[in-house]
Amino acid sequence: MKEAVLDRVNADPYAKFLGISVDHVGEGEAKASMTITENHMNFHGAANGGAIFSLADVVFAIASNSYGQTAVGINVNMNYMRAGMLGDTVTATATEESKNPKLGLYRMIVKNQHGELLATADGMVYRKKEQFA
Repeated sequence: MKEAVLDRVNADPYAKFLGISVDHVGEGEAKASMTITENHMNFHGAANGGAIFSLADVVFAIASNSYGQTAVGINVNMNYMRAGMLGDTVTATATEESKNPKLGLYRMIVKNQHGELLATADGMVYRKKEQFA
């Protein structure tokens, strides 16, 4: 199943565009990273919140789909704690907090290369009947 999820992520044009690389996939967990480039910056000179959100969303998708059952996000709440800066290597992890046949709750943590907390997020998925692996 890990390979099926990785195949889908590696074919994701948006993740490729952002420069996201997947570092780890396990059942109910994932880790990915990206380097903040000029294209990720906002007019305040910091990483755009959407770029940080997108990284967290990728690990959310990987972790929630890691069982080979189609899971789709139905809610995400993001908390920004610190700005990402140009050149930062930003890493996001997702951990499954709760899973039942229809719903899953995940916690995402985003940190920079110094281990400083940039953002946290909680996301919920709905598990469809379809299997893809």
